[in-house]
Amino acid sequence: MKALFIGGSGYIGRNLMLLMGHEETDYYSRHKLEGKEFEKFNWIEGDVSDHEKLVPLIKNYDTIYYLSNSYSANEDEAMKVNVFGIKAVANEVKRIDKNQRLIYFSSINVHYGKNEYFRTRRTGEDNASLVKNHLIVRLSFVFGGHNDSFINLINQLYSKGVDRLPREGRASPTHIEDIAETIKKSSGITGAIYANSSSQLTFLDCMNIYGKKMGKPEIKEAGGILSRHAGEKLVEEGKIDKITLDRILEDYFREASSVIRFIKDQKKFEDYVQNLPKA
Repeated sequence: MKALFIGGSGYIGRNLMLLMGHEETDYYSRHKLEGKEFEKFNWIEGDVSDHEKLVPLIKNYDTIYYLSNSYSANEDEAMKVNVFGIKAVANEVKRIDKNQRLIYFSSINVHYGKNEYFRTRRTGEDNASLVKNHLIVRLSFVFGGHNDSFINLINQLYSKGVDRLPREGRASPTHIEDIAETIKKSSGITGAIYANSSSQLTFLDCMNIYGKKMGKPEIKEAGGILSRHAGEKLVEEGKIDKITLDRILEDYFREASSVIRFIKDQKKFEDYVQNLPKA
């Protein structure tokens, strides 16, 4: 089986390429991955907005992973990556009509989020769902693996001086290996799946679990009627952008998660952090 990872140099893509075990794997991205573990994958240099280059490639693959993703507040940028790219790919898969598998990565809160990111991801899902053999993977926060983006986000917020957060929403962080195994076990599923762990941790909890291990100051809870105001003040102070604030305060826990269904011994964020080397 031959797979194409569109946006494969990003965090989710690079790790899934290592974990999914396809016979042959290519990745389409602006950036080439460094490191011996990625040398076995074929890099196709390209931008997701370059449909003339991307679309003719689609016929060569059994499975196409669409991982390109933009958190930009700029509508044109968000539409280019989150909508127009997947629309072009889905249309080509439909035209070829050879039962290729299209896997599109979205967010658990795609139908509840109120900013441009969630809106464009909803439209992206609509396009992916037009393909007969499609799987939409609605993710919670994901940790683990190569170049851990969840830990990177936590470190970024510490470095910007975030010292308080509302205790809202459950981040339900999920290990990348559990995501990969869930996708494998969803091979016969058409439609959308939730991909969150059974964890009830909020983003504030996760920051403090990591901060305690690394000797960082405790992030205080902004509670009561002032909780949302505290978040808005962080945005005003330039310590966090609005889209990131919205993302970390959403609730990502879903009882119907396919991770909970398929993975009996889920990897816990608390255990993962305890095994990290101190910075």
